[in-house]
Amino acid sequence: MISKITKTCLVIFICLINVHCHAQESSSSILYAKVIRVVDGDTIYLRNKEHGKLKIRLADIDAPEKDQPYGDEATNILKKMIDKKIVKLNKVTVDRYKRIVGIITYENIEINYYLVKSGYAWCYDKYNKREKIKLAEHLAREKKLGIWSDQSKKPIAPWNWRKNKGKNNE
Repeated sequence: MISKITKTCLVIFICLINVHCHAQESSSSILYAKVIRVVDGDTIYLRNKEHGKLKIRLADIDAPEKDQPYGDEATNILKKMIDKKIVKLNKVTVDRYKRIVGIITYENIEINYYLVKSGYAWCYDKYNKREKIKLAEHLAREKKLGIWSDQSKKPIAPWNWRKNKGKNNE
């Protein structure tokens, strides 16, 4: 016969396995959802059956602000590519504004990478951990694409644009 202690330990062990398996399923970092709104060149809203409306910040990149040169172009290219489409979201983290930070893929094209490679966004060095994004910016600069096309003036990175804009409003 199995002792009471052994039975209790066995029940606890089985419960822990079930909880662990359920936690892995519910915290999946990949999901599919429909793009319901493109806010700007690096922020979108998705709708997912299970999770509802989700605000997504594209990981590793920073696109020009709307009032910044190439801001409208970055927004429009993102709309053209994914607005109202079903995309794959690979969740990386959640930022301090409670947005999901993730990598978006549509028809086997990684959108984050595409935007940088095409000159519509910067590699966001402060947060980027992927060499391919840094390389994409380097290639866009070399080919003088998008934000890198006007050689008469150096583009202002969005993080500096936001910082300077705040100073101008004081």
